[in-house]
Amino acid sequence: MVNVVNRRLIREVVMQILYAYDIRKEDIRKVAEGIMPEEITSQPKSKEFAFALLEKIIPNLSLIDAKIKSHADNWELDRMAIIDKNLMRIAIAEMLYFPDVPPKVSINEAIEIAKQYSTDKSGKFVNGILDAVRIELIKNGELNKSGRGLVDMPAKRPKETPQPPVVVVNEPPPQFKEKSAPRKTPPQRPNQQRRTQPQGKPHTSGKQPHKSNPNRNNPRGGSDNRNRNNDNRRP
Repeated sequence: MVNVVNRRLIREVVMQILYAYDIRKEDIRKVAEGIMPEEITSQPKSKEFAFALLEKIIPNLSLIDAKIKSHADNWELDRMAIIDKNLMRIAIAEMLYFPDVPPKVSINEAIEIAKQYSTDKSGKFVNGILDAVRIELIKNGELNKSGRGLVDMPAKRPKETPQPPVVVVNEPPPQFKEKSAPRKTPPQRPNQQRRTQPQGKPHTSGKQPHKSNPNRNNPRGGSDNRNRNNDNRRP
């Protein structure tokens, strides 16, 4: 069973090839063939990744170096350590052209290799510049990742749909009706009992009731009374 070469080793070899390229200025494939070990060339995937890095870095070297310079305060590329500079080139190339590699993996690999092969301060120096480049790429929408490369990427915000403009129409001011004062209702008295006319009692109005004359219908009533009076006078 063939052991799979980890990408840390491939990055270290690519760093060595770039170092030799800076000195010799020869064709990159020719330089790589003299340095790349059989451990990598014997495995197609490892060899493919190594040459993919080289083929992305060299044609875009001016663009990658410009991003390094824009975040290296008071530092010229010529004054930087060659190892630090080439490690940053590898990491920036991975962030730009390798969608399946998470940005923080590229930065951490560069920091660890710098600690191993460069100065004591190289790790902090490389970290500061690469993190600033990562933030710039995110801000400008240049960091396009997919698959495993999305592991440490910030979530994309949904695009805000523009709201239609509010049209203000000059309307007449609303007219308010004056509120009238509430009516004062008189206090309610307790229900008085209705007076009912008792049955069987005569009418008690101011007028006297009309008395019927018993002799009204008797035309002789008057003489009879007189006769009775005369009879009573006799002895």
